Amino acid sequence: SWPGKAEFKSNAPEVIALTSEQQDRFDLGRDLYMISCGACHQPHGLGQEGLAPPLKDSDWSTGSKDRMIRIVLHGLQGPIEIQGKHWELIMPGLAVFDDEQIASIMTYVRREWGHTASPVEPSEVKSIRDQYPGREDMWTVEELLKFQ
Repeated sequence: SWPGKAEFKSNAPEVIALTSEQQDRFDLGRDLYMISCGACHQPHGLGQEGLAPPLKDSDWSTGSKDRMIRIVLHGLQGPIEIQGKHWELIMPGLAVFDDEQIASIMTYVRREWGHTASPVEPSEVKSIRDQYPGREDMWTVEELLKFQ
């Protein structure tokens, strides 16, 4: 240390590197995102006015995995506020994808565009899928807020 050097300590959480298996999932997720999500949410994750909200820098993308898994599996309907903007939308569920594919898409979204959120494991998707056999209703924000 030299005189006048300010001590700097970052409050940013440490980003844990992806394992090779998680990196493979991220890579698959990028491809699946581009063909299944990118048309509405856009390749840059900023969404489209009147169609789909941004995923980039959204707490819905990087926050609770349990909420996001439910949205991806079963869809979302009704009003939602993202980045201070009100959206009235319907997002269809993607339950046609298997647990590995959904975990891959979610890992991609949670780690792309500067995001540092934890990756998603197929077992986490399976656990939630198994809780709702035959569910056809889309989730609402009010319902999702009950989950951490």
